[in-house]
Amino acid sequence: MEPRRFANPYRFGSPVAGDHFADRKQELTRLAAVMGSGQNLILIAPRRYGKSSLLLAAMERTRRAGGRTGRVNLIKCSTPEEVAGAILLGAVRGPWGWLRGRTAQLAEHLGRVRIGVEIQTDARTGSVSGVSFAPSLRPVDWRGVILDVLVALGRLASDSHPVSLVLDEFQRAYEIDPGIADVMKAAVDDAPRLSLIFSGSRRHLMEQMVQDPNHGPLYNVGAKLYLGRIPAADFSRFLRSRAEAGGKRLSPQVAERIYQLALGVPNDVQLLAFWAFEQPGEEITEAALAAALRSAIADQRQEYQAVWDGLASSQQRLLKLLAERPLVSLRGVEALQRIALSPTAVAKAGTVLERSDLIRRGEAAWELTSGLMAEWLRGDYD
Repeated sequence: MEPRRFANPYRFGSPVAGDHFADRKQELTRLAAVMGSGQNLILIAPRRYGKSSLLLAAMERTRRAGGRTGRVNLIKCSTPEEVAGAILLGAVRGPWGWLRGRTAQLAEHLGRVRIGVEIQTDARTGSVSGVSFAPSLRPVDWRGVILDVLVALGRLASDSHPVSLVLDEFQRAYEIDPGIADVMKAAVDDAPRLSLIFSGSRRHLMEQMVQDPNHGPLYNVGAKLYLGRIPAADFSRFLRSRAEAGGKRLSPQVAERIYQLALGVPNDVQLLAFWAFEQPGEEITEAALAAALRSAIADQRQEYQAVWDGLASSQQRLLKLLAERPLVSLRGVEALQRIALSPTAVAKAGTVLERSDLIRRGEAAWELTSGLMAEWLRGDYD
């Protein structure tokens, strides 16, 4: 007789929704409130912390309340023109999406943009299938185009249908052209009923824009939300409830151990729980977790190796030392003696690792951002 097969209740590697969405109730309520009231918000969250899942959940709640919203991810953009095109497409697919099939009405809104916008329609249905900018013989002010799109979008907002747009990985636009962030400040002023959500995963770049009262283009433009780790007790309860939904037992001790090994990073917690659930038996045991750890690290090993190979020797030495144990100070006696570097070299290495989101300052000490990468550095997983 074949053993009973359970459906795996954990999800990783892509945004999750419904029962797979772990906690974040307070953050979700706050974000949805901003999107439904014409306010702006800066969301800062490291990679793998569930930022995209939170944004999608907030957008779904906003739509259910009558809001018109959309999301654009700027991470693949490389020019101001591509940023403008991505924002335009996100607006048409999102807040302007209800006008699909009403080409004349959509064209009226897009006619406010300083460069021509071409609308592609589906020959079978007549609905809008895409948009693009018309060719221009003159140099184009792409910052101005972005502002035009956002101001036109803001005119769509009403009390019954608030309008919002999520600009995900916004730091990418700032890297391409810092002036684009200034445009966003102008959009906040010129389109006061439009809610803009500036979301980013590169903390140091996002904070450059929002914290400097003299030079930060997004200083004081909206509320700030830092997405931290879900508390261990809450995540442990989530892991146990999902295991039970899948027909397996999971003790509080093993659930907490999963959380600790993954350093509370939501994606990595679910990755580790997924492989633990895949082990034989009707209970997720310590032995199952040990096997799952090898599987989880195997999933990420090539990525870790590529990151490691791209680091300078000083950065590698500091990273490996932090994988062994957190350090209260990167310039303390232990760090300087163990890795045989000058205080200046250690400080430079630490800055690079922090800006690459490989290490972080925790509540009491410096540590790696990824528990699984720390395990890879400490153990033999090759």
